[in-house]
Amino acid sequence: MKHTWMKRAAAAGLALMMTGQAAYASEALGHDLHSGRVDLSVGTSVTRQIFWSDTYSDLRTERYLTYQPSTDVNPTVAYGDKVLSRATLASMAKTLENRGKRVVGGVNGDYYVFATGAPVGLVISDGVIRSATASTSAWYYGVGFRSDGTAFIGRPALSVKAAFQGVSHDITGGINKIRTESGGYTLLTDDFAATTGNTSPGVDVILSPLTDGEGETVLTDSGAGLVRSSEPIVGGRTTCVVEQVLESEGSIPIPEGKWVLTINGKGDAGKIEALKTLQPGDTVDIDITSEDERWAQAAEALGAPSRLLTGGALDNSFTGDSNANTRAARTAVGIKADGTVIFYTIDGGQSGYSVGCTLRQAALRLKELGCVDAVAMDGGGSTTLGAAYPGGAMEILNKPSEGTQRANSTAIFLTTTLAATGELGSYYVTPGDSLMLSGAVLQLKATALDTAYYPMADPNEVSFSIRNGDGTITADGLFTAGDSSGTAQIVATGGSAAGTANVTVVRTPDAISLSNEKTGKTLSRLDVSPGAQVDLKANASYRKLALVSQDTCYTWSCDPAVGTVDANGVFTAVDKSASGAITVSAGGKSVSLPVSVAGHILALETCEGSLSGLTSSAGATASAETGTAHVKAGRQSLKMTYDAAGSGMASLATDLRIPEGERYLGLWVYGDGSGNSLTASAADESGAVTSLVLTALDFTGWKHVLVELPEGTAAIRTLSVVYGGGKDAASGAIWLDHFTTSNERVADTTAPTVTVTVSGSTVTASVTDNVDRAIPAESVVLTCDGTAVDKTWNESTGTLTAQLSLTDGKAHRVTVTAVDTSGNLARNAADVEPSAENANVFDDMEGHWAARFASYLYQTGVTSGTGDPETGLVYAPDRSITRGEFFALVARWMKVDLSRYADVELPFVDGADIPSWVLGEIKAMYSLGIVSGAGSDSGLRINAGANISRAEVMAILGRTQPRGYATPALTAADRDQVPAWALEHVQSLVGQGVVAGYGGKINPNQSITRGEVAKLLYSML
Repeated sequence: MKHTWMKRAAAAGLALMMTGQAAYASEALGHDLHSGRVDLSVGTSVTRQIFWSDTYSDLRTERYLTYQPSTDVNPTVAYGDKVLSRATLASMAKTLENRGKRVVGGVNGDYYVFATGAPVGLVISDGVIRSATASTSAWYYGVGFRSDGTAFIGRPALSVKAAFQGVSHDITGGINKIRTESGGYTLLTDDFAATTGNTSPGVDVILSPLTDGEGETVLTDSGAGLVRSSEPIVGGRTTCVVEQVLESEGSIPIPEGKWVLTINGKGDAGKIEALKTLQPGDTVDIDITSEDERWAQAAEALGAPSRLLTGGALDNSFTGDSNANTRAARTAVGIKADGTVIFYTIDGGQSGYSVGCTLRQAALRLKELGCVDAVAMDGGGSTTLGAAYPGGAMEILNKPSEGTQRANSTAIFLTTTLAATGELGSYYVTPGDSLMLSGAVLQLKATALDTAYYPMADPNEVSFSIRNGDGTITADGLFTAGDSSGTAQIVATGGSAAGTANVTVVRTPDAISLSNEKTGKTLSRLDVSPGAQVDLKANASYRKLALVSQDTCYTWSCDPAVGTVDANGVFTAVDKSASGAITVSAGGKSVSLPVSVAGHILALETCEGSLSGLTSSAGATASAETGTAHVKAGRQSLKMTYDAAGSGMASLATDLRIPEGERYLGLWVYGDGSGNSLTASAADESGAVTSLVLTALDFTGWKHVLVELPEGTAAIRTLSVVYGGGKDAASGAIWLDHFTTSNERVADTTAPTVTVTVSGSTVTASVTDNVDRAIPAESVVLTCDGTAVDKTWNESTGTLTAQLSLTDGKAHRVTVTAVDTSGNLARNAADVEPSAENANVFDDMEGHWAARFASYLYQTGVTSGTGDPETGLVYAPDRSITRGEFFALVARWMKVDLSRYADVELPFVDGADIPSWVLGEIKAMYSLGIVSGAGSDSGLRINAGANISRAEVMAILGRTQPRGYATPALTAADRDQVPAWALEHVQSLVGQGVVAGYGGKINPNQSITRGEVAKLLYSML
């Protein structure tokens, strides 16, 4: 008879029901958007419902278990290994499964003391009290479940008494609660913990419960009947024998199977003395009663802090809860008039998913669900709901507000021990919980379940049909959503069994977004190379809820200038640079995606490394060049020394691998004006070689060369100078730098754009480039006061962040330098201003414009000034600086290790005149190629004691930097006075903003002051 009822119920149930858009308004939570229900076991289901709150313009998501009391599915209270052991809902479920119970679903339980894990209210499992507050006037509520599964709500208000030596004593500290100073007697059993956990002295009496006469009824002095029991139960008496009476200093073990009657040493003196009079062998009767007789019927029970509904009306006692008016996640238990129980949760604290509700709203919602009595359980981060879908283990369905399950004190589960029947009862239709865009398709599947909700082999051929709603479905369950918004009810039928799924269909979405099908990345714009193909995916949402859709649900269009797009969202770009947009629409809603088709440049060989990929031959030699005059990008180039007199060609062997799809080869060439030709041989994957003419060497200085590669080029095998027959031109040297490839005829001479800001200790920067869509982390360097520091780099957005210690009150210079794939360099900096006491350390610079710069150099060890730091320092900012002084400052500024250059021999005829205090610095600067001296009739001179000109300073500082910074044309009125040997360095420093000039002039040949040098060195960090 039972299975016949289950079969009928399952055939009519097992529905996943979803409402149409805003079809129902909940007074408590808002407009109902979407609802789904799955039957889990006999008389038990789980429902998810989503609401839209107009007040907060956001979602609320609730889930609840519905339980029709029966002996087939049983409410089961759980906790950790002991009462004080906290555990997650998932781990408690696993423990129950290991005990042979099949978990159907569960929710978190009562409040607990966060520090100790002790539950606040009543805990009963298997009819035994595991924890209880003892007071006949206790305000705390609880929910109880009888052995037949029926539930009730009330105040346990337990009376717990201990009778010994003819006197009855109240155990006001409760059962398995943390002992307090003023709590009187507390009773602990081995369910509590391994020890009493007491932290102060007191009296502990170890009791051994007797089993004699268990189950018999005994009468109290008042005539009430109590059941003898060796376990603490409501309506029971346990007779215990005293084993030990201890005056303990703190915690003691609780022996297995024993109880401990304990009191704090600071408690009532009379109660303490009464315990001390007990002797081993004495008996103690523990009586536990409640004025509400229903609690004696409770097989399972949990405490609850707030009553929400009483007799169908809101119970305003919950307003006393301090969190009553906070929007938060909530857990509650409600009982309907017919006895059906709702285990309710609503998630909170998660914008875009669920904003939670107040206790009043939770009460109203439970009333809307038909409950007449309800209590709140623990909420917030504790709120957790799990369920086991047919054929699976329990899984956590909600999203706890802390992002993960909290280990809680207690939980209430629904469990069953039903075995598989093998008798077909219904079909479980999946996926059932779906919101769909009009025109979308969804493959449904029907799983046969027996009458105990176990999956079974299907004896029938299942067919699908639409009972009502717009759309079409094939016999094997492929559903296509119709044009109208609303709910379509789909039925799976096999023999006499059936299952249903209701799907919500949305015609007009609120938003459409586009993503890359391959990477999953959401796109706000699309940057592609000529001829590239990208598979786009369209996604639609309604009230922040994702809709099931396929690309064919949308209408796709594209500006012909940028390419084509098909009905599946596959975009193919044109083979040249262009800009336009792709437009995607559905149900009157559309979105446009800006598209940029642009060529890219890839670095092939930067010439900064060992140059091991270039092999010398008898006619040509490859070597590294570091002299700045022959370096175009970075700090090194390739010098090719050649002699083509014998064969007419001098070649270097190479293995420069060309990435697939690259069509052009670019490189910088420093020509020698010989009239010879620079050529290359290009090989395809089969080894077939094609000769390329790169450029005629009819020029001197740097020139960028860009040549088209033969189709299918896989590698460059040789670089050759071909003799052109010119007089005295068969041998010579050229320089090559920064080889690149590109997929379009494009060359890049524009530096990246860098911005830097400092706020407190936080550094943020952005780097963008006119050609490169992304710059790798190794091409972006963050320095603080000239020293590289760690950073976080987001390549996709071109943003840098870092945390630096900048709170010492001193000046700091934070700089970001970036290089693009073409070798173009850019830098920008932000200043951390010094405190007033650090702004000037020199006596002769008070109020001077260069005070902060000179002070910065002093604080970083670049300059020491003259004088005594204790009595006064002098910098002489307006005095012209000598060459020797400048060389010394620059060497310290560069942090050069002078010991490495101690044995260097200088070629200067005036070397004996070099002061000892700068000799080491000049040796280092000469060896590094930064200082070369000046020619004279008597030979090369260093002139260490002479004043240095502004042009000389700028040339020397320029040589300290890698090449690649922009060299804009000078606009200064005296630009023609800049010496040719300094011009490029002056242009570079002007382009970087390091040199600004004076009144529109550079004054290149004037002496420079010490203050001006301080500012230049600071600005170049």
